[in-house]
Amino acid sequence: IKLDKKNKYTIVHQKENSFFDGKNHVIVPRIKQIRGYDIYRRLIKFPKIFKELKPDIVLETSHIGPFRTPKETKRVTIIHDLTPILFPHLHEINSVIVHKLAMKHVIRNADLLLTPSENTKRDILHLYKTKAKIEVIYEGISTPDQTAHEPKEVGLPKITTPYFLYLGTIEPRKNLDVLVNTFLELKSKHNLPHSLVLAGEYGWKIKLLLNCLKNHQKDIILTGYITEEQKASLYKHANIFIYPSLYEGFGLPPLEAMSYGIPAICSTGGSLKEIFENHALMFEPNDKESLKKHILNLINNPQKQTSLSTKGIEYSKIFTWEKTARKIIETFKKIV
Repeated sequence: IKLDKKNKYTIVHQKENSFFDGKNHVIVPRIKQIRGYDIYRRLIKFPKIFKELKPDIVLETSHIGPFRTPKETKRVTIIHDLTPILFPHLHEINSVIVHKLAMKHVIRNADLLLTPSENTKRDILHLYKTKAKIEVIYEGISTPDQTAHEPKEVGLPKITTPYFLYLGTIEPRKNLDVLVNTFLELKSKHNLPHSLVLAGEYGWKIKLLLNCLKNHQKDIILTGYITEEQKASLYKHANIFIYPSLYEGFGLPPLEAMSYGIPAICSTGGSLKEIFENHALMFEPNDKESLKKHILNLINNPQKQTSLSTKGIEYSKIFTWEKTARKIIETFKKIV
C-alpha cells in the first residue's frame, strides 16, 4: 500500500486491529464456536464482498481460496508449503482434510501462484496440474531491534544467559524431539552451562513432548506465546539459534536470528537448504550426531561463532519486506 499509489487495496480480515486504521478494510468475523462457519465465510460472505468491490485481483494470503470470484477477477494464491499434503501425520486431521479437498481446486483455478521458495514451486508442479504462472518471491524480515532488553526485563524471568534458542510453533513438524534429546545428551556428557529455550505458541500433537519436558523444566524452558518485544529480546541475547524442522516452505526464524548476529544451525528440511546452505551450519533433520558436532563446534570455537555471525548479518540484509512487496506488485502487472 505504501509503494503502490496507482491501485486501490481493500483488506478483508476477521477482527479489529489498529494496523488497518486509515486503510480500506472490511471485517468479516470468524466464529470458531459455530461449526462450519468458516466454510460459510469463504463460500458466501467473501464472494458477496467480491461482487460489491469488483476487484481486478483477489489475493489469498494462505493456501485455501479465493473461491467464487467474479469472472473478470484474477485469482492469486500464496502457497507457503504443502506440508499438510506431504506430511499429513504431522497435522491436525481437519487441516489435512481441508487441504486435500480444496488444494487441487485452488491450484487448478488460480491465475497466479506465489511461493516463497523454489522448493515449494517444485512440490506444486510435482503434485498438481495448473495453468497458473508460478512466481517464487522470497519473504522478508523487519529491521532488528538492537535495543531489546534482557528476557527477564520483558516478562521472561526464568530465562538467563547463556541459552540456545528455538522460536516457532510447538508442533511435530518442527522436529523438537530431536533437538531436546540432543540437548539433554550434550548437557549430560559435557556439563554445558546453557539452557534450551523453546519459544512460541503451543500447536497440536505435542502431548508426548510436554510430558517429556516435565522432568527438565530447569534446563528446558517453554515460553508459550511471545510478544514482538519478547521475540526481539530472545533473539538478541541468545548464544545459538537452532531450527531442526523436518520441512519448511521458507523459514523466517533463522533469518531473523541472523539479523541479530546470532549464529544459526538449521536442518536441511524442505526449503531450508535452499535458503541457508551457505550461511548456517546444516544437518539432516534426524542426524543428531551432526547437530551435536555443530553445537560443540560453535561453543568451543569463538572464531567460528564470529565468522558465522558476521556472514549471517550481511546475508539477512538481502531480505526486506519492501523488496518482497515490489516483486509482488510486478507480478500483479503481468496478469492484469
